[in-house]
Amino acid sequence: MTPTPWRTACEQALRRFSDADAIRFWGLGHEVEGTPQPIFNYRFEHTYAAVLLARWLAPEVGADAEVVECAAWLHDVEKRLKDPRAKDTHALDASARVADLLAGTDFPPEKIPAVRHAIEHHVGLRLTKRLEPIEAACLWDCDKLSKIGAASLIHFGCISGAFQPITTAEILRRGTAWLELARGITASFNTEPARQEGRRRLAFIEAHYAQLRREWSDPMEMTPP
Repeated sequence: MTPTPWRTACEQALRRFSDADAIRFWGLGHEVEGTPQPIFNYRFEHTYAAVLLARWLAPEVGADAEVVECAAWLHDVEKRLKDPRAKDTHALDASARVADLLAGTDFPPEKIPAVRHAIEHHVGLRLTKRLEPIEAACLWDCDKLSKIGAASLIHFGCISGAFQPITTAEILRRGTAWLELARGITASFNTEPARQEGRRRLAFIEAHYAQLRREWSDPMEMTPP
C-alpha cells in the first residue's frame, strides 16, 4: 500500500478537528454541498499561516524543514475554543497524537520525537531564554509570527464576535492592548530572521491601530500624524 503523503494527512486531520470545534463554538455557519461549514475557522487559518512561515524560516536557519513544518501543522490539533481561564494542556495533548496521526504516512518515523518536542515547547507569549534545538525555536517563532501582521488583523477581526461588546472602540482598545503583547513577542523571537520579520510586522500593526485611533477620535481632538 502506498503511504499517504504526510502533509495531506496533517492538513486533513487539522481540518476535521478545527471545523468541528469551530462549529461547536460558533454554531453552524453554512453548508457546502450538504457539508456543515463554520462561520470562520480561526484554528485552521492561524495554523496555515504558521505552516507558510515554517516553509520560509526553517531553511533560513538550517533547521530540519520536515520537522518544523509537520510540527506547525499539528501544534494546535488539540486546541479547543473554550474558556480562557481553563487549564491549557493543548501542547501535550497534541504531542500525544502525533504518532497516530502520522501512522501510515510517508513521514520519517525517526523524526517524530523531534516533532513532539517542538510541539510541547511552543506555548507562551514570551521567552526568557532561547529554545533548543533549532526546530523547537523555529516552531515557537512561526506560531507567534502568525499572530502579528496583516493576516493576523483579518483573523482577529473575524473572531471579534467572541468578545463582547463588538464595537469599533472596543476593537481599538483590545488591539492597543495586544500591541503591548506583540512588542514582547517580537523581543522574544529565537531566530534573527524571525526578529527582523517581527519588527516589520509590528510596525505595520502599530501603524494600523494608530490610524484607527486617529479616525475614531473626536474631530476636535484630531491632530495630523
